[in-house]
Amino acid sequence: MTAIQNKTNTKTLTSPLLEIIDVHEVDDAGGVHYETVMTAGFLVDLVERDLLKLTGNIRPAHAGGQALRGKTRAKVEKWARELLANNAVIGNISVRLNPETSMFDVVTDDEGVEILLLDRGELDCAVDSLSRIKSILLAAASPAQTFDLATRFQVRIWIANDEEAKRVAAVYNTRGDKVNDSAAKFAYSETPEQRVANLLMKSSRHLGQDNIEVLTNTVSASSHKLAAYNTLSQAIETFWQAEPVTEEDVREHAEWLKEAWDALVAVRPEFGRLTKAKRQELRGQSMAGTAVSIHGIVAVMYAMWRDGVDPATAFKALDATETVDVDLDGKAYTQEVDYFSYENPVWQRIGILIPSPDKEGNERLTLRMSFQTRTAMGKELKTKMGL
Repeated sequence: MTAIQNKTNTKTLTSPLLEIIDVHEVDDAGGVHYETVMTAGFLVDLVERDLLKLTGNIRPAHAGGQALRGKTRAKVEKWARELLANNAVIGNISVRLNPETSMFDVVTDDEGVEILLLDRGELDCAVDSLSRIKSILLAAASPAQTFDLATRFQVRIWIANDEEAKRVAAVYNTRGDKVNDSAAKFAYSETPEQRVANLLMKSSRHLGQDNIEVLTNTVSASSHKLAAYNTLSQAIETFWQAEPVTEEDVREHAEWLKEAWDALVAVRPEFGRLTKAKRQELRGQSMAGTAVSIHGIVAVMYAMWRDGVDPATAFKALDATETVDVDLDGKAYTQEVDYFSYENPVWQRIGILIPSPDKEGNERLTLRMSFQTRTAMGKELKTKMGL
């Protein structure tokens, strides 16, 4: 190696633990830190040599060396799959060097290249990026061996003690809002199911951007729109199990769903375009057109697809009334209500509607939106339609 001198004096470190070549100073968080480029292979080697510890991260999912679960595990595995395909979006990686427990110098060689020499201590993940680093390790260890270990990543080396690392980590993980799922999925459909949802929404005369909210995950109570885009996309991602593989499959499935939606709206106009007044009238009174009902409708559409059932015939079963018992002035009566009406006791019986007090303490029926209620809606609709 060429001659190396410290930037501020002539001290030279001998046999450093680690050399990080071509680092550049950046000012952030009231201090000086360093930017560099590391290959995947270099990061893996740092971990194997215990020079990069997978410790210190504030996310509970990474605490205590426990096995990853839930969303964090899914995120790491998804990144690893994309790394194996060499098309992952990883972004910048952050590692931390604690100046209170380490000894290092930043020196310049005779060609003007700045090098960080670590004589004592190690890097860790106290600031951020542990999920990204774990995905790189997972991809590198895969028997498939398709991940290019020469892949380069931009890396920020934070020079921060424990207190400062916690401050930066907190800002990284809490400051600012991520793009909501409706806007993100509408802008870029990642999976075949998401592409089916996108094509269905754009091609159906009952849906489209003027009836599906693509900017937020919720629909305003005063809006005429049917639902948020993420509701439609999530319903298809969850309950459309026809597994489109090719783009031809995607187009075929979307076309079938478009025609099925035509048949649905012919029987239940609530799932199509309505005036603002009509939509507002239905909210809080009818299950038809609610987010949970859209999940149920997609579930029954898949059952029709699977079993070769004609939607135009099957959906007629939803144009129905139910006989319910009512109590007026202490006298028992029966009356006919629409199948989707909040007054139909089936929705309370299967847990989709629950009584809860409003701000004034008056009891009213509230929709429960969970995986269990979405599944329950699909089962009830299939039973009603004889599927």
